[in-house]
Amino acid sequence: MGKLATLYGTAALACCIFGGNLVGATGCNADNCLRALFPTQSPAVYSSDAAFCATFTASVDTRTTGFPSKASAACGSAPARYSSACSCRPTISSTLTSSTTSTGSSTTSTTPTPTCTPYSNYNDGVRNGNFECDLAPWVAEDIPGTTHSVSFPGDASNFAFEFDQVGPVSSQTNSHPASLSQDLALVGNIPYNLRFRTYFDKCTQSEGFVRVRLNGQSIYTVNACNDGSSTFKDNLVQFYAPLSGGNIRFEFLIFETPATVKIDNVSAIPLH
Repeated sequence: MGKLATLYGTAALACCIFGGNLVGATGCNADNCLRALFPTQSPAVYSSDAAFCATFTASVDTRTTGFPSKASAACGSAPARYSSACSCRPTISSTLTSSTTSTGSSTTSTTPTPTCTPYSNYNDGVRNGNFECDLAPWVAEDIPGTTHSVSFPGDASNFAFEFDQVGPVSSQTNSHPASLSQDLALVGNIPYNLRFRTYFDKCTQSEGFVRVRLNGQSIYTVNACNDGSSTFKDNLVQFYAPLSGGNIRFEFLIFETPATVKIDNVSAIPLH
């Protein structure tokens, strides 16, 4: 497995600042306010939170009080924080299920079923790290000779991100490899554990490796022969986030055709 990397305050973090009371923020910031307002996809909890959002976003709301108490510590009293959280709340399906017994009576469940779980942990800096919500907010970039998909089976989850080398290896592979990236919702000035699972279809000298970058800086590599192939393996990187926000990028430097690499269960959890 690649070497353990620890990043300190000198690491460049040129990304959006999620901390503090933001004024005039727009769009969806996948930050601690979102996780506090929607800590779980329990239908009962979601219904209550969604009802608040429906009222709050019905018009321009400038209130500084009357917010859900469970989110006040993370969101503060700035309306923009709640507006952001409401704009990127998770999606819950409202499909009903029913079954009929042999006696003709029926039992109907009116409990909505979550379509996916965007966070593996309430304070996870990664969103949709298990790829159960398809690809977003991840961004995948292909180069000539490569493709990507969200495929089955994954690791402990149903799905995983899959990279495939399907054509001749491109001359861009070293300088501008295919990649998978996401902006992170990190809290500044604390250490994190970055965990993820990797799968290589085979172990050969030319199979290549996956490189991990944080804010453009290479922090970790894992190759096809580190821990064997054809099974998911665990990876751990400890890093320090001197500022809020950040970006993680997985780069696929694969030099054999055909080849398949999978990434699954990505998380960035504070150490305290």
